[in-house]
This record gives sequence, C-alpha cells and structure tokens, in this order.
Amino acid sequence: MAMMLNQDQLGVSINGLAGRLSKIEWYKNAGKPHEQAEALFRDFMKKLHVTDYAVKWISKAEAAETISKLCFEESPLWEVLSALPDQLKKKVDEQGRGQLLEKAVDALPEFVFHVAFEKAYPAFQEEKTVRFLTGHAMYIAVLIAAAEIAGQSELFSPLLKLLEYGHVPLGMEGNVIYLL
Repeated sequence: MAMMLNQDQLGVSINGLAGRLSKIEWYKNAGKPHEQAEALFRDFMKKLHVTDYAVKWISKAEAAETISKLCFEESPLWEVLSALPDQLKKKVDEQGRGQLLEKAVDALPEFVFHVAFEKAYPAFQEEKTVRFLTGHAMYIAVLIAAAEIAGQSELFSPLLKLLEYGHVPLGMEGNVIYLL
C-alpha cells in the first residue's frame, strides 16, 4: 500500500515515513526484553526531558491485563505527552505547514491501521488487545509525522527505531512505563 501526500521535500519525507512504518514488523519481538530497545526508549524519554520513571517489560500474555490497568494519572510521561500534540501543531502552524499536517492526519492512521492490525491479530488475537494496539500504533504514527512536519523528527527517532525492533511502549501506570 503506497501513500502519497505531495511531491515537495516534506511530502516526500512523510511518504518515506509511511514507507518505513509499513516495513515495521509490528509486535514481532513483543514480550521479549531487549537491551537495545530499552536503551532507545530511555533515549526517547531523555529527549522529552522525563527522568522520573521506571521501565517494566511485560510478556504477550500480560498485555491484555496490563492494558486494562493503564492509568495516566500521576504519570510524568503523560504530563509531557499530553501537551506534545498541541506544541507540535503550534510549530507546524508557525511554519505554514498546517495543510500538510491535515493530510497526514487524514491518511496516515488508516494506512498504519492496516499494517499494525495484520501483525497484532495473529500475535494477540484477543479483540480488545488488538483494537488497543492498532489504535495505539495509529496515534504513535501521527505523533511521529507531526514531529517530522514540525521539523523535529529527531524527537521521535528513538521511538521509531524501537518500533522497528518489534517492540512498543504500551502505556503507563503512575511512573511505570510498560514495554512490550
């Protein structure tokens, strides 16, 4: 599945991001702790200036239960992440790229849904878990694209590499962030 936004340099960059997202073997290594993947996640947190957190790896079997107890209250990561979309949107608007962001927000979620669902369903099968993971993948993809359009692709580069390793940050409960 190809995605084409426009032919200017930034459009080519977003199309390249879509191509990169389509090649990810989503959840391939879910549930298998990986030192390099955790280091990438810690680098991502450092870029966000979040220092008060703990990482906990979970298995595939723990995914459904963990998803049910995710809580954003009292989470240092959520305090940063909840403000990030508005900050990125402001930078995009300041650069006159709002229309490109709108196109990316319209096209990228559907594009990522298909590739993430194809991998999530056989790996997890439980409907609520698959639905959560595919929605989560779409949200992450839009954030990465927004950062790219805002000229801050380096902010999400560690997270994109983490996804390429077949892992995903599942969510948080307080200051504990679950990696899958």
